Amino acid sequence: MPFSGSLVSGVSGLVNHQIMMDAIGNNIANINTIGYKAQRVTFSEAFDQVLRNGTGPTSLSGGTNPIQLGLGMTVQSIDSLMGQGNLETTGQNTDLALQGDGFFIVNLNGNQYFTRAGAFQFDANGRLVDPGTGAIVQGKIADAQGNLPVGSAVSDISIPFGQKSPAKASSYIKLTGNLDSSQTPLGTIVQSNSVYAIDNGQYDVNGLLAADNGGGNNHVVTGMVPDSTTLTLTVDGQAQTYTYVSVDSGTGKGDFHTLQDLVNEINYGLNQQFGGSSPVTAAVNSTDGSITFTNSDASTHTLQVTSTNPVLQSAMNSTSPTTLAASGGSLSTQQFSHVATGSDLLTTLRNAIGASLGVQNNDQIDINGKVNNQSVTQGVLQVAAGTTTYGDLAKSVNAAFGISNSTGTTIDTQTGALTINADGGTAHAITNVDVTDGTTGTAKFNNVFSASPGDWNQTQAATDVQQNISTTIYDSLGNQYNVTLAFTRDVTRPNTWTWKASVGDPAQITGGGSGTAVFNNDGSLNTFTFDDGSTTLQINPRKVGNAANLSANLISLNLNVGATGDFAGLTQMSGASTTVSGQQDGYGLGILNSTSVDKNGKIEGQFSNGTTRTLGEVMVATFDNPGGLVRQGGNLYSASASTGNAIIGEAGTAIPTQIVSGALEQSNVDLATEFSNMIVAERGFEANAQVITTSNTLLSDLVNVAR
Repeated sequence: MPFSGSLVSGVSGLVNHQIMMDAIGNNIANINTIGYKAQRVTFSEAFDQVLRNGTGPTSLSGGTNPIQLGLGMTVQSIDSLMGQGNLETTGQNTDLALQGDGFFIVNLNGNQYFTRAGAFQFDANGRLVDPGTGAIVQGKIADAQGNLPVGSAVSDISIPFGQKSPAKASSYIKLTGNLDSSQTPLGTIVQSNSVYAIDNGQYDVNGLLAADNGGGNNHVVTGMVPDSTTLTLTVDGQAQTYTYVSVDSGTGKGDFHTLQDLVNEINYGLNQQFGGSSPVTAAVNSTDGSITFTNSDASTHTLQVTSTNPVLQSAMNSTSPTTLAASGGSLSTQQFSHVATGSDLLTTLRNAIGASLGVQNNDQIDINGKVNNQSVTQGVLQVAAGTTTYGDLAKSVNAAFGISNSTGTTIDTQTGALTINADGGTAHAITNVDVTDGTTGTAKFNNVFSASPGDWNQTQAATDVQQNISTTIYDSLGNQYNVTLAFTRDVTRPNTWTWKASVGDPAQITGGGSGTAVFNNDGSLNTFTFDDGSTTLQINPRKVGNAANLSANLISLNLNVGATGDFAGLTQMSGASTTVSGQQDGYGLGILNSTSVDKNGKIEGQFSNGTTRTLGEVMVATFDNPGGLVRQGGNLYSASASTGNAIIGEAGTAIPTQIVSGALEQSNVDLATEFSNMIVAERGFEANAQVITTSNTLLSDLVNVAR
């Protein structure tokens, strides 16, 4: 028996170290198995034989210890080491790894299993499965609004292909940015043809219009050179020369600047020639602006006018000696007119060829036209004898068109043209200007101010300072519409912009389509109002006759421009306009494009309309004793009596673990440790084999003694 006991012990050592070696071999074989958890073998001593029991002490002797003899060793346990394995990134978003405790829950053939291997894929029915075993991942499925059911019950995760995200009608547009306060809208500038007035002898000769009352012989006197250009008057063979100057030095000095200066010098010189009282006199005719030479003598006199300036000489109508008849004989030059000014009477005005505009005292001047294509209320100006001036006409035109800017209607100093400077912006654009004589019609004014083509020349078109904001909105069926809000600066009101909305066909704006934005002096928003008192921009997508949109609901859009006094929304400051549509909340129909899994296991669907919705959630389980799980092969575990019931919950909240998408957990086998354990197992096996060999030798010796 003693020898057989050592044999039994040695055999148990061999057998159990072989088991240890089997576990080591299995660990090494699964060095690259995803989610694999290493096994560890522990041994215990086997006590099967008591040779003598122990005794207690007596009064005469002490106690004795028991004598026991072991019969080898046995495997106490084969443990699963649930330590964390390294995570390896794969880029496959359905590959899932657990960072921390817990297990994925799967269902295979109606049985519930648990695994750390997360190499999942969607099958043909949209179920998330382990493609190697066909086990279906368990979790929760969200409803159409993306809400997950309450409770820990799990079911197959199934996300069928072709899922849709229903369209959502837009309910607001957020507007942010800046409207440039430094920009100024341009106004219409229209200008008539040149206008002159009968010269009264008080204006510079250079620039006077000389004409035969609108005939073909008309020209503007130009080229007069101060202190150089001369005019010579020869009467009865005696010549006197006068010099054009910038500033007249006085009568008798032989120089002139205006027609009246020239007449004064001529009369002075003739008086000198005729001994103090000349029968030939010159005068400026206030009726038509000509210079008239008159003979009051009973005898005739010859007269000739020449000039170093050919234009002035032609205007004087005397290039060769002319005889002035006795007793009232006269000679008149061409009619002179100066560039019209605001102080000239309307009755003295002439056109560019010197023809009278024909205005007479007591005439009625009618002023008509359009502002922003709307006819203005007719303006009326009554011509009062000797008082109504060209400037009065300019004021009346200004009033008729409601012009508020400081320039308004002016008279051009170079041409005498009536110039209308309208308020800025197309809302104040002026067209169809028609200034006529209401007494006799357009014949008066010689069509200078009428609406006839060519009477008015537009030198500047009205332009707006405008910023357009466009964004795409959606109706309840997912139809898209382009909405544009045009902000236009209002020059008639400080810090004010008008806005007007437009929408592409087939939709129509039915309310709240225009309004006003007013800003504070610091550029922040003061008020944003709707012209019709609305609080939203209302759009009807169901244009009459368009059957495709008959089922879409009406759209009501809140225009979020920021709070009063705030700078977060719309502002008005100097600088480039940067107004943009920040966002709107509508979208069209979306088709599921892709899915992703977050750290809590929620499966998020990304749809073609840009929306994201929770589709489901991968649940995880843990156990009070995860070491009690039973390996089922295929990286699967099943619960046992020693594990307790599975605790199922959400990763990161109920269970302290995190799900990593696009990664897999590798085997937690430590190869160095396994090699070390292999040496230990081999040495243990070798030692037990030696015990058997030695026991065999002893038995052989015993047999030989018996012989």
